[in-house]
Amino acid sequence: MTENSSLSRRELVAGVGILGAGALLAKLGDFVSTAEAKGKWPWPYEKLDPAKTAELAYNEWYRLFCGGAVISSIFSQLSEKIGEPYKSFPVDPFIVLEGGMAGWGTIYGSIAGANIASNLIIGPRIAGPDCEHGHVIGSNIIKMVWRYKSAGICPKESKGK
Repeated sequence: MTENSSLSRRELVAGVGILGAGALLAKLGDFVSTAEAKGKWPWPYEKLDPAKTAELAYNEWYRLFCGGAVISSIFSQLSEKIGEPYKSFPVDPFIVLEGGMAGWGTIYGSIAGANIASNLIIGPRIAGPDCEHGHVIGSNIIKMVWRYKSAGICPKESKGK
């Protein structure tokens, strides 16, 4: 990685999405067991290939944009590998994460998408002690992205070039 002061907003968002999805995928395998799903947490999970997930997220950006693309890239694969609850989970409404929440620029949609995915898979921390890690993963994703952003560290190259 190198410092790049002429990075476009699209390149930054794509990089953050890939970074967030990769961090989420790396951590989920450590915390999630294969429990019965449908209203209970944690949801069943199988480790995903981060490169494949990044490619799916990149391609889905053109349909659902940042946050929706992150959620779709994870849940589409889990839908194929596991089935429910991922198969019937509606990802399209998360297009609202576009442009930092309905275009208002309040948070990177990719960060929100990664946080939503981790909390849906692991469960919200209010669901009990087995679900505390979804919140921790979300916090760590935000901390990592802001650490890289504040240091000016960005992806070397983007597919957007």
